[in-house]
Amino acid sequence: MNKNWKMDSLPTSLPLPSWMVRLRTRLDRLLSRWIPHETKEDLDWVSDADWAHIQQEPLRARFLLRWIGGVLLVLLIWAGFARIDEVTRGTGKVTPSLQLQVIQAVDPGVVSEIAVKDGQSVAQGQLLMKIDQTRFLSSLQENQSQYLALQAKAARLRAIAEGQSFELPPDIEQQVPQIVAQERALYMSKRSELDAQLSIARQQLAQRNQELNEVQARKEQATSSYQLANQELSVTKPLVSKGAVSEVELLRLQRDVARFRGDMDEASAQLVRVQASINEARHKIQDVELNFKNTTSVELAETMAKINSLSAGSAALSDRVKHSNVVSPVKGTVKRMRINTVGGVVQPGTELLEIVPTEDALLLEVRIQPKDVAFLRPGMKTMVRFTAYDFSIYGSLEGVVDHVGADTVTDDKGNSFYIVQVHTLKSSLGKDLPLLPGMQAEVDILTGKKSILSYLLKPILRAHQRAMTER
Repeated sequence: MNKNWKMDSLPTSLPLPSWMVRLRTRLDRLLSRWIPHETKEDLDWVSDADWAHIQQEPLRARFLLRWIGGVLLVLLIWAGFARIDEVTRGTGKVTPSLQLQVIQAVDPGVVSEIAVKDGQSVAQGQLLMKIDQTRFLSSLQENQSQYLALQAKAARLRAIAEGQSFELPPDIEQQVPQIVAQERALYMSKRSELDAQLSIARQQLAQRNQELNEVQARKEQATSSYQLANQELSVTKPLVSKGAVSEVELLRLQRDVARFRGDMDEASAQLVRVQASINEARHKIQDVELNFKNTTSVELAETMAKINSLSAGSAALSDRVKHSNVVSPVKGTVKRMRINTVGGVVQPGTELLEIVPTEDALLLEVRIQPKDVAFLRPGMKTMVRFTAYDFSIYGSLEGVVDHVGADTVTDDKGNSFYIVQVHTLKSSLGKDLPLLPGMQAEVDILTGKKSILSYLLKPILRAHQRAMTER
C-alpha cells in the first residue's frame, strides 16, 4: 500500500452531469462580465494563500451573497413602511334588532280579504289583511258632507258679518253644488232682509230730518214775526199817550207779540223733540246693523264649533278606514296566521298574525376581553365572519361598532368581558344564505394601523423591557 498518497487525489464530490457543467461554465462567464476580478493589489491581503483562495471561489457564490444582502435590505425597508391592520378580536352572536311583531285588529269588523300566508316574506307597508270598511266609509262620507255644508254656511255667515261678497273655494262648489246654491240663496235673502230694515230706518231718519227743517223754518218765522211785532209795540206805546193811536190797537199789538212769542217757544221745544227723534233714528240704524252682525256672529261661532267637532270626528273615521287595511309595520316573514277565514269577525285587540322582523342590518353582541377594550370606540369598522358559513367561500360582512359596554359582565363560568354592540351593513351573505338570531360569529374590530417592522420588533422590545428585572 502506498502511503505517499495525497488528500487532493480523493474526489470531493460525485461527478456532475455534462449539462450541469456546461451551465455552470456559462453562468461563470456571464457573471464575470458584471463582477470584475479583483487583483492582488486591490486587496490588502497579508497572505498570498488567502488571495489565491479568494480567486478560486466561484463567481456564483459571491453574486448569491450580494443578492441575498440586497433582498434583505429591500425587505427591511418595505417592512418599515408597509402598514397592516391592527384589530381586536372577539366572539359574538346575532340578536334580533326588533322584537316579534304581533299584528292586532284596531276596530271591530269582518275580515274581507287575507293577502298573505305562513312563511311568506313581506315588505314594510305591504297589505296583510282587509277588514270590511263599508260602515266606516259610509260614516266618513256622511261626516265629510256635513263638514262641507258647514264650511259653506260659515263662509255665508262670515260674508254677511263682514259685509263682503259670498265666495267659496272651487273644490267645495264642485263637491256640494246644491248646498252651495242654497247657501248663496240664503245669503241673498239675508242681505235683502238687512237692506230692507236699514232702508226703513234710513227713511225714518230722513223724515225726522225733514221735520227738523220744518220746525227750524217755523221757529225762524216766529222769531222774525216776534221781533217785528215787538218793535211795532215799542213804537206804538208813546203814540197812545198822545192820542195818536187807540188803546185797542195797542192791545192788538200786545196780543200779536205774545202769540209770536208762544210760536217761537213752541218751535224751540219741538226742535228739541225732533232732534231727539233724529238721534233715535240714527241709533236705530246702528242697532239694526249691530244686531244683525251679532246674530250672525253667534251663529258663525256655533257653526265653527260644529266644524271643529266634525273635523276631529273625520280624523277618527279616516283612521278607522286606514286601519281597515292591515299592513306590515316592518320587513319580515309571516310566522303564524291567527285568522285564516274570510268573513270571520274580529274585535279590537284580536291577534291577526305574527311577523318576524328581518331588517337590512343585523345586530351582534360581541364579547371583548378587558385587556382589549381600551382602544374601542363607537363608529369603528368591523369585519364579521359567521361560523355557520365557511369564510373562504362565502366571505364576511362589514359592520360598525354602535356601543361599548360601560362595565364588565361575568358569565356562569366566572369569565369577565365587555359587551360591544355591532351592526352589519347587510343582513345576509347572499340571497339564499340567511342569518338568523343566535348564530355565532367571529368579529375583528379595526382599531388602527401599524408597520410590519414594528409588529416583528414588538416581541424583542417586550423581552428587552422585561429582561433582568426579575427579583
